[in-house]
Amino acid sequence: MRQAILFVVYVLGALLAQTTLVPLVTRGAFTVDLLMVYVVYLGMRRHTVGAVVAAFLVGYLQDVISGTLYGLNAFATTLVYVAVYRTSRHLWVDNAVSQIFVVGMADTLKHCVVGLVLAFTWGPDQLGSLLGVASWSVLATALCSPIVFAILQRAEEFMTVGGD
Repeated sequence: MRQAILFVVYVLGALLAQTTLVPLVTRGAFTVDLLMVYVVYLGMRRHTVGAVVAAFLVGYLQDVISGTLYGLNAFATTLVYVAVYRTSRHLWVDNAVSQIFVVGMADTLKHCVVGLVLAFTWGPDQLGSLLGVASWSVLATALCSPIVFAILQRAEEFMTVGGD
């Protein structure tokens, strides 16, 4: 139950931040995908069916908000979750540099999957502009990840201590 509460609070807060505050700060030059950081966090720390469902719901929520092809972000975020989950079983990722690297690779994977699917529906001009913005977005998302990981870790500790 506590994980569900944390999921709802974080996802709503991250969605609010990445749709209102981030565009104001960056002036629309790039985005920061705070929801992707959460999916990576789940892939590294939570290996349950609930975490897979949460990753899918995060992607589906992005589909609903963004207005792109329904299921595209849901598929991409679930794929990212599975890739991070499989990798985290073999690698110990606990410092800021490795977190930045994993989030950067995960966000790159998501952008590649989305770009590959959209390449069939968009023209080359639109796809080129997407890839230019995506590189800055991946970098910004990766650099924000240690802060988000620390916030999520503290929130989990708070919920564990507060619930006992």
